[in-house]
Parts: sequence; structure tokens; C-alpha cells
Amino acid sequence: MAVLTAGVLVAALSVSPSASFSDVPDDAWYEPAVAWLAETGLTTGTAPGCYQPDQILTRAQVAAFLHRLAGEPQPVQPLPFEDVSAPWAVEAVRWLAEEGITVGVAPGRFGPDEFVTRGQFAAFLHRYAGEPAAAPHPFSDVFAAYQQAPVSWLAATGITTGTSDRTFSPDRYVTRAELAVLLHRFAQEPAAEMPLMATCRRPLIVHGVGDVNFDPGYGPNPQYPYSHAWSGLDGLFLLDDLSIINLECAPSDLGSAVPKTYNFRCPYESLVATAQAGVEVANLANNHGGDYGIAALLDGIANVRAAGMAPVGAGVDLAAATRPARFEINGMRIAVLGFNAVGSSWRAAPGVPGMADGDIAIMTEAVRAADADADFVLVTIHWGIERMYVPAADDIPRAHALIDAGADAIFGHHPHVLQPLEYYKDRPIFWSLGNFVWHAGAKTTAVARVTIHPGGAVTGALLPARLEYKGHPVLLD
Repeated sequence: MAVLTAGVLVAALSVSPSASFSDVPDDAWYEPAVAWLAETGLTTGTAPGCYQPDQILTRAQVAAFLHRLAGEPQPVQPLPFEDVSAPWAVEAVRWLAEEGITVGVAPGRFGPDEFVTRGQFAAFLHRYAGEPAAAPHPFSDVFAAYQQAPVSWLAATGITTGTSDRTFSPDRYVTRAELAVLLHRFAQEPAAEMPLMATCRRPLIVHGVGDVNFDPGYGPNPQYPYSHAWSGLDGLFLLDDLSIINLECAPSDLGSAVPKTYNFRCPYESLVATAQAGVEVANLANNHGGDYGIAALLDGIANVRAAGMAPVGAGVDLAAATRPARFEINGMRIAVLGFNAVGSSWRAAPGVPGMADGDIAIMTEAVRAADADADFVLVTIHWGIERMYVPAADDIPRAHALIDAGADAIFGHHPHVLQPLEYYKDRPIFWSLGNFVWHAGAKTTAVARVTIHPGGAVTGALLPARLEYKGHPVLLD
């Protein structure tokens, strides 16, 4: 196994003086490390001017980084894995296997597209360094035997201080920002300065889905963990810039069931699993968000936020319910609004808590206000008629009014079936995205993909999916 020192590493790399990234802020905690990556030629980014620090790393990408860190030595042994075909990854994975840094995930399989956890990355880097010994680590959440020595070494050398005094979070995925910092600390090289270059101009990818329900009686199969509901998407929401769902269950333990045919409630743990799957925004404005009363709806807002997602469509009054979730991604300001046009219950008003109503005047005023401070406005809305495969007649003027007011894409839901994607004034309208994490009904579903192009164009596509079994959507090839 190769044991490489920091001096050998840097000497073996070619310098790329123009490589810097406008999506890495000067004051970011990872900026010195990314600057070092760029200066030493370890990365040229994902596109001109782009580093994408929040992107999750795959096993193939980690192999490529470690291979470059070693000076890109030429492997001798044949590739022992059948599932590595990307030209940029083949030599790196061959070398990784030849050096004993990996044995793959199964006989003949490397798993190049699988995401890398912090525990797995610790093992990769420890083997790369020659498996040095160290005093036991101080973390209480590291249980896997193969991670003990690597994490101990990372802690002893200062490459990591953990995610808290007592936690390392071995199952959390590694981002490109974290990789930069870990490699920079390992190399023990001084910080570099990142020269300016062209602004990062890459498309932003946004995904939206329809109805999501984690009610214990109606949601996914209770034999599986909540994370299993998202496992058929191959990490799609971790690879995009923004993901939006319609959360059709009251995310609270408060209150009691209001008189109606179906009442849905979703446990807090399901919210955490959903956020960990890459979902950033949850719409609460629908005909089940208030199933356990207004107190539960308001408590649900806090729970969604605590789980790591931004709630939209509900609030302590109309102003709060129509307040957008705001994001700045790669220099673009994105606003997301949620509305409910199904039924008259739980409508928010001045001084009255509830949901953002689907009234055209209310919605267009909210969209115009959001558009004044955003580059792009996205709307997720509960509307339509159940089990109808075409949009409801009164929703067509709603959609057109929203876009006329400044909305750039609309994600519709409620009919429980998939309806078509259409355009109005070059802006996509997904009339109904059908069931997604759902217990019954139509099996055919889809993920809406919106691409926001650097020039301002907005395009849409439907990624086909199917409810393979209860509460388990799977992307189709």
C-alpha cells in the first residue's frame, strides 16, 4: 500500500492558476481548502466557475480525488469490478483496488454511483495513508468495526473534530465542501488564494413531487424505516439544487381528529428522514394539513422546520401563510410559495391562523411580492378534482394568473393521478403529479424536473416513476 507524504502529494500535482469558483464565498468555512484544491489542480470544478460545494460525493468521485492526490499513478492490475464504465473513473478505481484502498461493495461491484458517508470516507483516507495507528476516538456514535481505527486516526491528527464534541456522524453523506477540508487538513498545506474567474453559470435543477403521506395507518409499510420510502430514487433529491414535496398529513402529535372521512398524521421521525433524503421544502397547504386542528397545523410548521425543511403554505395569519421560503443558490434568488385551492376549511386571514388560500387575488398578490425580491418564483398548489386526468376548468385561469404575476413554474397535486405537463408563456405547469409516498391508488407517478437555465429560460420534464408497492416510489429507466 502506498504511503504518501504531503510534500510528495503537492509536488506531483500540476498547478492550475485560473481555477477558482464564484459559488464559493470568500468567508465560507471551506473556502481556503477549495482554493488549495484549485491551486494544486486537484479540481477544476464541475463547470466553468462552479465548484458546487453542497453536492454529495459518490464513490467514483472520491476515487478520482484520491487518485489525483497521489499524482495519478498508472495502475498495473486489471479492473476487478464490472460496474465501473465512466472513462474518468476507470483508472482511479483500478488504482484504488490495486492499492488495497477498496475491495468494493460486493464481489465484482464497486458501486461507483453510491454516495459516500463520513465513515466510509474515513476508511478510504486511512487506507490511503497506510493505516497508521492512533489513540481511540472520543465519539459515541461510531459503532462499525471497520471505522474505529480510521476515525481514531482522523481525530488524533486533527483532520476531524467531529460534528460535535461526542459525535462523528458516520452515516452522514460527504459533500464536496467537506471533502476539500478533510483533504486539505490531511495534506497539511498552507491555505491558498483563489483568483477570480468567470462567474459560475450552470443550470439549477429543481424537483417537485405530489402527495406524500407518512400516517402510520395509511403511509409506507411499517416494517421498513421511513428512509426506505425514498430509497427508490437513487439519491435524486441529494443531487439537485432544490426539492419540493406536498406533505399531506398533519406533522404534529397535538390535537384530535376533526370530523371527516380520512385523517392523516405524520410522525416527526418521518420528517427527519425526508429532509435527509434531500427534500428542502414541504407544502402544508392541502386538505389534510389541518386534520388534527389548527394547533397541530401550527405545531407542524415548527416540526417541519426543526427536521431541516422549510414549511410553506401555512402560518399564524395570512401574511405568514403566504410568506415564501427563500433560497440563494449559485447567486440566484429562489422563492417558493404554497397554496391550497381544495375546500374552504382552515383558510388563513388577517389575524386568523391557517393555510394560504387558492383565491386568485390572494395568490397573485403573494407571487408579486415574492417576485419583487427573487429571480425565480416557484408555486406548489393543491387543486384539481380527484381521479381526473385533465386539469379542472377553474384551475386554468388560476395557473395563468400565477404566471402572469411572476411565477416561473407550478407544481400541482391532489387528483391522485398524473396529469400532463403544459406551458403558458414559456413557463411549465405540472397540473397534477399524482401520488408519491402514498398507500393506494394509481401506481403511475412522476417527479417533476424544472431546469432554470443561466439565461433565464425555464424548462420542465416529467421523470417517470411507479409506486412499486405501498409508499415506495421507484424511478423508471
